[in-house]
Amino acid sequence: MNREVLSKYDCMTVGEMPFIRDNTEILKAVGAQEEELNMIFIFELVDIDNVPGSYRMTLHEWHPKEIKECVNRWQRLMIDNDGWNSIFIENHDNARSVSRYTDGSDAFRDLGAKLLSMMQTTLGGTLYVYQGEELGMRNVPTSWEPSEYKDIETINYWKKMNAMYPGDEKQLAHARKVMNEKARDNARTPVQWSAGTNAGFCKDGTTPWMRVNDDYKEVNAEVQRAEAASEQNMSVFQFWQRGLKSRKEHADVFVYGDFKLLDENNDKIFAYVRESEKGEKFITVLNFSKNEVQWTLPKDVKVDSWVACNYVGTGKPETATEGTIVVRAWEGLLGKCA
Repeated sequence: MNREVLSKYDCMTVGEMPFIRDNTEILKAVGAQEEELNMIFIFELVDIDNVPGSYRMTLHEWHPKEIKECVNRWQRLMIDNDGWNSIFIENHDNARSVSRYTDGSDAFRDLGAKLLSMMQTTLGGTLYVYQGEELGMRNVPTSWEPSEYKDIETINYWKKMNAMYPGDEKQLAHARKVMNEKARDNARTPVQWSAGTNAGFCKDGTTPWMRVNDDYKEVNAEVQRAEAASEQNMSVFQFWQRGLKSRKEHADVFVYGDFKLLDENNDKIFAYVRESEKGEKFITVLNFSKNEVQWTLPKDVKVDSWVACNYVGTGKPETATEGTIVVRAWEGLLGKCA
């Protein structure tokens, strides 16, 4: 279809191929010489908490190290084979990323959402941002009853678990945990535009298809867009703006540049260097844990200055530029290299 139909138009193609995992087959689809598709959605990262070999509504305990292994594999595969990546961690079929990959509690939601923004805006490929992700929208509260879930997959899962384990409190509690962490409903609550009725999604007197997330009065577009960015803080929305502006200004590095993973065996820190053909270079350091981590900068990476951090707003972080640095819980740092 691409050659016979789409090649006649100035358009972009992206394929949804969730069950194709063989590198050779994927490169047949997205390799520049193949002229098939511009890119496909790589689902490995959004499948990270599925029980291997099982279906989506399962829970598998994963380790932060798996995130960087996955990202490194796909960044290098496309760079080394003239392919192209899709960058995404949210869509209408998966739970909210801030709840899934970080700590979505009130204390850390902002930091986690900004950490994920920094990661995605500094990776090579085409970036897809799902509705509400730019606000740090999170999964529905654990207190919601199963009747609040509207997606047919979730409804059938709950019926199945009740049929298999009638009255079994332990099994049904686990089923509710799976629903809260994996249900597609998490990504399908009305977008939180304001603190008004129905989160501003529809007018008073209109009932949306499902309940608005309980946190809409604090987490919404109106508040985050109006909030004044300062040296100390900026909203999740403003942090995304910062990241996208930087990505556009330094596209040769962040969109098209080389990718080098650092400290691949570290259990908590995901760090990498992006470099353009002209030698412009940045380092990204991400702490995927709730613990403070002491991390030593590689001697061959010379940080000139830290230009962004999710703990500050428009100001510059005071982190050291050489030797061992302290990376706080869920902290993300972006540095300009000499």
